[in-house]
Amino acid sequence: MDTKTSIEGTAAKLGALPALSGLQPEGLTALAKIVKAERYKKGERISGPDDSHACMYLLVSGRVKMCLTAGDSREVALYHVEAPAHFNEPALVRSPLRTADAVALTDVEVLSLSAEKLGEAIQMEPNLALSIISALSLRLRQTVSRLEDMVFLNATQRVMRIVFNAASTEAESTGNPVIEGMTHYDIATLAGTSRETASRVISSLARQEVISTQGRRIDVDLQTLSGMIQQSQM
Repeated sequence: MDTKTSIEGTAAKLGALPALSGLQPEGLTALAKIVKAERYKKGERISGPDDSHACMYLLVSGRVKMCLTAGDSREVALYHVEAPAHFNEPALVRSPLRTADAVALTDVEVLSLSAEKLGEAIQMEPNLALSIISALSLRLRQTVSRLEDMVFLNATQRVMRIVFNAASTEAESTGNPVIEGMTHYDIATLAGTSRETASRVISSLARQEVISTQGRRIDVDLQTLSGMIQQSQM
């Protein structure tokens, strides 16, 4: 593949990202020249707090887990990011504060944008700055919500909340309250509990016909599950 074809392909991928949807073709081409295309296999680490080069990643395809890991392999999942989106925005700001690890939950394709090139990219597309601010605000709200759940909800309630939130997000984007590609372990780490507990809760919800499962697909009755969560907190 020649350089021109590669840039055109990258520009097309950039244009599919919501944060860059307003950028004209010439702007997409210019931006394509300053990003770096990368691919990661499922399970590979994409970035972490000890990286020497600060980058934000534009997620073209796949799903990424943002998490905190300890030296003894313990892990706390913070949130998942599904394409098309961007992640690792805090790494653009040099700070002694720890940033999260990004791990590929599926095979992933990203376009990395270095901190040095961020200003240039925002000049091309000011909406990118608004998208970054919006994403950071959303993740702050998610962090506060998660902290509230850890303090005030028990493990069963937290698992139900994760299932409800994941299915609600999918319903908002596709119209279908379905969770696909998430394992019981994924749900457990987001809920801050064990895989055994998550599996027990999911099996109970299936017996009550609040959810139906087929492989890694979970169809969710959002109205019934919402009522159960509210009832459990009374």
